[in-house]
Amino acid sequence: MKIYRLLFFSIIALSAPVQAFQPAFEIVEHFDDLKTVAFIPKEEINKNPEWDPALSEPPVSVLDAIQAIKEFSKTPVIIDEIEIRQVPRHQGQWHYLIKVSNDAMKYKFSIYVVLMSGKVIPAIIEPETYK
Repeated sequence: MKIYRLLFFSIIALSAPVQAFQPAFEIVEHFDDLKTVAFIPKEEINKNPEWDPALSEPPVSVLDAIQAIKEFSKTPVIIDEIEIRQVPRHQGQWHYLIKVSNDAMKYKFSIYVVLMSGKVIPAIIEPETYK
């Protein structure tokens, strides 16, 4: 019986997918009345260029951000709302928060974070808690 247990645990240990640990930075944003969360790999935050709104235009324009979302989703998109925000706890780092119509979703839209490097990261809409 011991050999079967050992065999069972060996199979489980060897068959589990091995994934490299990638530390991620969590962005929690309130967009309209929704709480959204996006997990951005630290390497992407490091690639994100710094920007000072008082000195220059953003490294990624609004049109570039929309084009990046179109390429990411690979389907036609309808943009509902766009905001530009500073990345929390990262001075000089900015991102776009973009709401896209999506009738297949529960909330009827999807939300994306577009970094100033052009990287698109889908955000998760946290469900409302019931009281």
